Amino acid sequence: MLNEEQAKKIKHEILKQIESFPENQRKQAREQIEAMNPEELEQFLVKNKMMKEAGEEIETGKQECVFCLILQGKVPGYKLDENSGSLAILEINPLSKGHSLIISKNHDKLSNQAFSLANKISKKIKSKLKPEEVKIESGKVLGHELINIIPIYKNIKLEKRKADEKELILLQDKLKTAKREKKEKKTQEIKKIIIKAPRRIP
Repeated sequence: MLNEEQAKKIKHEILKQIESFPENQRKQAREQIEAMNPEELEQFLVKNKMMKEAGEEIETGKQECVFCLILQGKVPGYKLDENSGSLAILEINPLSKGHSLIISKNHDKLSNQAFSLANKISKKIKSKLKPEEVKIESGKVLGHELINIIPIYKNIKLEKRKADEKELILLQDKLKTAKREKKEKKTQEIKKIIIKAPRRIP
């Protein structure tokens, strides 16, 4: 595992690489990187093909986007919904309860489907979590086009933190779209019918 000194050096290198980002996107990316402990940083580097083993130097020019890896199913995410142009997941370092991301399936461009899915998830958050308002902000993080959906709650300050797995699973269950819920329910009902169906004796 990376030690504190190695983590510090690697963070410094990554932060230099994101200096070319627009200010609002640079701030978010910087916060995500700085919030990682050595273990989380190592996992991030391995997932992004930036490091083969602990302590190895960053391989410039060979980085793979973490959001593209999520879309390919190579990195797990807490999925809420999906359409032909985008994927909705929960942010694992949320600014508030229910903070979600719409990841474009095109690394460099946001489609109409991405904005459509953002509106759909925003309505779901309003319905289930009852925030005062929901902000929808598009931008790039680590070079990938995405949309942030940020619920705003009364008297609760927006503050980035690491969500635990139990919390994310509960939110995922609450915010999954109705279509997905109905499909899963129907599948369960079909399984019950198959199990209960009497077997014919030839």
